Amino acid sequence: MKLPDTKIILFNIAAGLVSVAAIVAAVRSFLITPGVAPCSERYASGTVFALEREGVIQTPVDLQARLGGRDVGLVENAVVSKAKIGPVPVALSVNLPKGSASPHSSATPTGGVSFSWEPKSIQAKTSACLAYSVLLPEGFEFGRGGVLPGIRGADADRQGQDGFISQLVWRAGGRVGVTNRVTSNSQLRVFPYAQENAVFPRGRWTKVEQEVVLGAPKETKGVVRVWIDGRLVLDVNAPVLRGKPDVAISGVAVDAFYSGDDASGGAPADTRLSLSPLEIRWQ
Repeated sequence: MKLPDTKIILFNIAAGLVSVAAIVAAVRSFLITPGVAPCSERYASGTVFALEREGVIQTPVDLQARLGGRDVGLVENAVVSKAKIGPVPVALSVNLPKGSASPHSSATPTGGVSFSWEPKSIQAKTSACLAYSVLLPEGFEFGRGGVLPGIRGADADRQGQDGFISQLVWRAGGRVGVTNRVTSNSQLRVFPYAQENAVFPRGRWTKVEQEVVLGAPKETKGVVRVWIDGRLVLDVNAPVLRGKPDVAISGVAVDAFYSGDDASGGAPADTRLSLSPLEIRWQ
């Protein structure tokens, strides 16, 4: 019996592999949804919370004056200095002594910072993109968790008490998360979200981007997305962001501290973290 030609066999095997590869590619393209591009690539207009002016580094006192004194811990726990390495020449370094928790609590020692940055150009927008870099030092202990800057909103006339904070957080083990704190009719509701497979890196600068999209007028639902170094790690569809339709984006809640209310949930050891100048963008 005549055996098949070796070249024919190889050709058929190759053709079969190409067919299988084509089928796999087709299945993959059908099953895998393309990732959403980082919001900084899609939002054209923006402004920066600068840490220097005309080449002169701002002091915490300078920053406090720009904020009208509406801050907690900025002068006591922060330093603005040149960054030895990283994506920007100047950074805000935040001191987090052992046992320190939220600067709004009565815990001692005190640590961390908290203030609102509300540029006029972002007022009343219904979508925004916050971008900055954070440096958690090598060996940074995550403890029970902590908070980083996130987008906030308020009612349009600023006369009421309605609003929200979509707070970027690290949870136990460094997991990336978001906590939405929504206030409506003087009632606070808290909605936590976390990504089990995404952890904040340590020992290097990390690019963070957060996008918040409010629902259409008379709707309370929206979208929150988070990217770490350009990779989409959290995409929360239809989270509750506002209790009333007249609530719009108002700025950034610039928070950096361990999120406990006492020493048991505070910093496990003396440490610090650094933030680049923050950028808020809108469409």
